[in-house]
Amino acid sequence: MSLFKGSLPAGFLFPYRHPKAKGLVESALYGLGGLLRGVGVALDELGSMAQGPQGGVKEHVQPNLAFAPVHRKPDVPVGAGQVVPAPAAAARTLKVKEVVIPNKHSSAFVAANANVLGNVKIGANSSIWYGAILRGDVNGIFVGSNTNIQDNAVVHVSKYSLDGDARATVIGDNVTIGHGATVHACTIEDNCLVGMGATILDGATLKKGSIVAAGAVVPPKTVIPSGQVWAGSPAKFLRNLEPEEEAFIAKSAANYSELSAIHKFEQSKTFEEQFVEMAIMKDRAALADPSNSVHQMWEYDSQTALVARAKR
Repeated sequence: MSLFKGSLPAGFLFPYRHPKAKGLVESALYGLGGLLRGVGVALDELGSMAQGPQGGVKEHVQPNLAFAPVHRKPDVPVGAGQVVPAPAAAARTLKVKEVVIPNKHSSAFVAANANVLGNVKIGANSSIWYGAILRGDVNGIFVGSNTNIQDNAVVHVSKYSLDGDARATVIGDNVTIGHGATVHACTIEDNCLVGMGATILDGATLKKGSIVAAGAVVPPKTVIPSGQVWAGSPAKFLRNLEPEEEAFIAKSAANYSELSAIHKFEQSKTFEEQFVEMAIMKDRAALADPSNSVHQMWEYDSQTALVARAKR
């Protein structure tokens, strides 16, 4: 059964978001806290500039590369990403004027530890899962709508090849790319499934509604016709798709699109929200434990189940 009820957005399923400050005193303290944090960030940046590049780099954690730019190269066409002016620090340190950043639809989900770099376009309701890498540094990566690229998959492109052709990677709509798969400079049309650990090499084409089995290796320039299952290394025709497999491809895309909305919502929470929810879970566990009599001494908030006051 779907976790969603009707057409409610994911937020309605998680009603315990950290409340905003209310009242004059709370609002004033919240604003003061924001001001102090902003001053701290500004002072840190000033100190980093005074120390020079080495001091600034060494004292900061590595940046989150879930959505990172690459240096724009004049000989690389930009069709998927967006060209923007380089940030001041990059322009000063790397001597670059423009960078290419990914172009992601607002409804798409990119996991926090995924790496999506450069000339990449991600369509509506698509999802890039944990540990996946989409590296659009020397050519473009186009990902359609309702497509899922699962954990630890690698998608790359080519600038040079044995036949001299540069190739982008084009992935259509409603495509499932399984865990740990490698997709390199190829074309995957709509409603395809690439099994876990499979490898699709340069210039290969998966026609609409085809399946590559787990662990298969599709050689360069291979064309897999619509409605077929290929398997093995090198991959060869195995059989035609069964009707239930066609239905599974559509169901897989829909399920991952729905699941990604929940993960996207959870990852949007602030530290304060996560802290409050952890406290709620602990108190609810205590309430549900029949051997725990301590909670009988307290009155609980009916919505959050957090201790409100001692019983009188």
